[in-house]
Amino acid sequence: MQTGGRVERRLSWYWQVELGNAVLVPAFVLFITRVYGEGAGWATLVTLLPVIGLLVIGGLYWRGKLHALRGDGRALDTVLALADRAQRPLLVLTAIVLVLGVGGFFVPISGSDAANRWASLGAALLALAEYVNYYHRQLQHFDNWPDFKRLITGKGLRPAKMALDLAAWRTARR
Repeated sequence: MQTGGRVERRLSWYWQVELGNAVLVPAFVLFITRVYGEGAGWATLVTLLPVIGLLVIGGLYWRGKLHALRGDGRALDTVLALADRAQRPLLVLTAIVLVLGVGGFFVPISGSDAANRWASLGAALLALAEYVNYYHRQLQHFDNWPDFKRLITGKGLRPAKMALDLAAWRTARR
């Protein structure tokens, strides 16, 4: 891929959006629980942890891809090492917050007013979607016409870009 191309232009802002979302999503959840409930309880705060972690790894991954596209693969190598170490803990944490998110509707837990129950469930589902989107299958198809076209034509979900790079990175280290 050539420098200054369409992919480079897209990645030059995309990684920043992902990192920004690591701040904006929790801020939005905290705002919603304050406006519509009693403020964020511990369960809501815990459910935000894997979301933040996954968005940070995602943002750093796309930044690393941009640098690699420009000829410097060090940032990508560093973030793939981080993504490798974080995968299992993020999976376990995502499973835990899914239990918390669903469990809040059945068991009274700290901050279990309606706003917290829905915020916890929403954050847990977002964590699951982000985990799958980065470590397994690309779920996000609405921001890129070729990806969206692939989805609506029934060609299925493609492997996640980070999953492919991570698999190649792991193979190269064996």
